[in-house]
Amino acid sequence: MNKTLHRIACLILGVFSQSLLALDLSVVHTGNWPPYAAGELPGQGLAVELVTTALQRAGHTVKLRVDSLERILEGSKLGVYDVFATPWYSDDRNRFLDYSDPYLDSTIRFIKRKETKFKYTGLAGLRGMTVGVVQDYAYEPDFDQAHNFNKSSERNLIQNLLKLSQKRIQLTLDDELVLRYEINRFMPKTMKNLEFVQRPLAVRGVHIGVSRENPEHATIVADFNKAIKEMISDGSYSEIVEKHKAYIEQAAD
Repeated sequence: MNKTLHRIACLILGVFSQSLLALDLSVVHTGNWPPYAAGELPGQGLAVELVTTALQRAGHTVKLRVDSLERILEGSKLGVYDVFATPWYSDDRNRFLDYSDPYLDSTIRFIKRKETKFKYTGLAGLRGMTVGVVQDYAYEPDFDQAHNFNKSSERNLIQNLLKLSQKRIQLTLDDELVLRYEINRFMPKTMKNLEFVQRPLAVRGVHIGVSRENPEHATIVADFNKAIKEMISDGSYSEIVEKHKAYIEQAAD
């Protein structure tokens, strides 16, 4: 076989092999974690667009779904959903989800009024303060279990931001991109009076979690990790991030 025929045969074999590994994947997210995952956002959010792009580049077909967190976790246990797009890692979930490498960092950061003199040096420094939290939100285990400060609980972040601007609480906290997005969308004029505390409470990786009920879960995870690395190398990862930062950082009229 001459070199030309050999190259053609290798190309055909490569394409054929990839088609054998191509999978139809049901990818699910909660739809209520903007700017990471929300149906009204470009690409259904920063995280979702990174996930779908990486999986498609790996040769898989993506079918996006939106469901409640409870149903997503139950569906992942049963194999109803193949890929959960945005989970944080936990030992409990690792029993039924095969986690990828983190493809984003979620930085949980305090925000305060500018006139409040506060530097976060640890949970002991919160003693006697009132911190706005969201009901049932898992921030970080030691923070969630601490009792040396007051926790003012609300159903959503905006309520805590309003209480912060009205001086009813001293701090609130959330993922930094979520805070920026929510403030710029709903309370753009208040940001000039607020500032982020430099040291974060925690930095948590955002992964995909592939149902261990899918017999190809290890292959899907490996494909995703490889595709993300290639996207970082060729610049397409940064392009997606910058596209989403454009509206995250833009104050509403």
